[in-house]
Amino acid sequence: MKISAAFFQKICNILPNAFILTDIDQRISLFNDAARKLFKLTNDAQGKLLSEFISDQSLLRFFKSNKKTNTKNISLKNRDFCCHLLAVKDDDFIGKAILFIEKTETDSLKDELVEIRALREELDKVIQSSYDYIFVTDAKGNVKQINNAYSRITGFKREEIEGHNIYDLFKKGYFDRAATIDVIETRKTQTFTQTLKTGKTVLVTGNPIFSEKGQFIGVVTNGRDITELNRLKQEVKLAEGLSQHYQKELMKFQMDTTGDYIVASQQMADIADLIRRIARVDSTVLINGDSGVGKEIVAREIHRNSMRSDRPYICVNCAAIPDNLLESELFGYEAGSFTGANKNGKMGIFQLADSGTLFLDEIGELPFYLQAKLLRVIQENEITRIGGTAPIPIDVRLITATNRDLWKMVNERQFREDLYYRLNVVQVRIPPLRERKEEIPVFVDYFIGMLNKKYKLNRQINPDLIQGLIEYDWPGNIRELRNALEQAYVTSPGNFITDIRLGPQQEVHLEAEKEGKKTLCDISLKDAMQEYENKIIKQALEKHVTTRKAATALGVSQATIWRKAKQYGIQTREEEEKLGL
Repeated sequence: MKISAAFFQKICNILPNAFILTDIDQRISLFNDAARKLFKLTNDAQGKLLSEFISDQSLLRFFKSNKKTNTKNISLKNRDFCCHLLAVKDDDFIGKAILFIEKTETDSLKDELVEIRALREELDKVIQSSYDYIFVTDAKGNVKQINNAYSRITGFKREEIEGHNIYDLFKKGYFDRAATIDVIETRKTQTFTQTLKTGKTVLVTGNPIFSEKGQFIGVVTNGRDITELNRLKQEVKLAEGLSQHYQKELMKFQMDTTGDYIVASQQMADIADLIRRIARVDSTVLINGDSGVGKEIVAREIHRNSMRSDRPYICVNCAAIPDNLLESELFGYEAGSFTGANKNGKMGIFQLADSGTLFLDEIGELPFYLQAKLLRVIQENEITRIGGTAPIPIDVRLITATNRDLWKMVNERQFREDLYYRLNVVQVRIPPLRERKEEIPVFVDYFIGMLNKKYKLNRQINPDLIQGLIEYDWPGNIRELRNALEQAYVTSPGNFITDIRLGPQQEVHLEAEKEGKKTLCDISLKDAMQEYENKIIKQALEKHVTTRKAATALGVSQATIWRKAKQYGIQTREEEEKLGL
């Protein structure tokens, strides 16, 4: 029995889904009521080209597919459809039938679930393929996932770690400290070296995870085995010709011993990590800190770790150049632009620093009239010499520093607000020495060693003096410490420094016993630091009683105090209560 066209049309109209039949030239041969509504087809649409009613080019290309059957997900008028294409052929007709099946909310959720599963599988593959270990916990420290590298590096089996709590693992002595615990307690990124009970040393970085609403939901920690790198570092001193590959790897862990940048506190370790990250980009950096904290050293480290490290690095102190000369020094001038000018003109500092880094120290002292010109240089990446008319393009990474409150100066109309925002893209605050006193023994050893090298002597400092140096507030910061040590060094009658005077008027006098004391030649720096660390923690626990209060007073986590007390055999109040003492 042959079905009439009218009867077939009625059947098609019953369908809830849009249906279109086209001939070989993509002219509409038949369509139902659902297609009429979806594509606004007119009564005379039959025989007309499909492209007259459908403008979506990707959909039209899909209709031209040479496949006998094809399927495509499309979105039309904020509605999702699954489009099915079928090639049809009869005795006197060749064309294509297209059916548009609208997706339900359940269908969409199924598709999303499939995509999420695929993404999860892809993420798992990335995690498992990582050479560094990855360690993931929830907000309470329950271990949710580790990758294969974790077992390879640590030697711990997966069943020993996954499903357990980080605090329990720490108490069982799997590692001497845990980045996850510090992150949970501080909600901040933590980076340090970790010693495992297997004897390996791992460089770990823990990062907090926050939800879209800002809620702390967990910690992800990555670690790299540096046991081998530390061994190679020692071998470098004995043998030359280490491969370039290992040299590059070693450099990643040597920032604390390269140049004048010294890391001996968590605060400076965090800044070192920030330096590595911002050095890779050309964003303008504002370094803020008291006088003498080492702002220029930080600026130099940013340049040294940047892509411009082999290009010029120029430092200018804006307070050291008279106002009437500063503009010509920065931007240069053309020949004959003013009385006394060089007849050949002069290139400015910005041009000299082209393709490199320019560090403007004491930026708060920049005259107000020059601030607008500096703003234009930053915005346009070009300068104009004094007396010149043609702009000169420049490519300079700008780093500025100040010990003044620039925002306060903005409010007092002493500094341009628009320039402030241009300079303050990334801010690095260098804490004063009084906030990181644990670094003082390291600086003492460094400066004494530097003076010995400079003067070709072998002088040492009495360790008893270090406690007094730690207790002093250091208003002049590292610069004052260096000057005080040099003054004591050059005035010492012998090779054993037992007398140091501190303060602008040398009103603080530190004097150690001259007999029966060990010098730094007799004990290592590590032992000296541990000796004073032991003393400081013991005093803090005696004064504040609990590990929590002692940790707050010393500016570290409670876990750190608990771990250090255990290391030095110091009895804590919590342990005494457990023992019933």
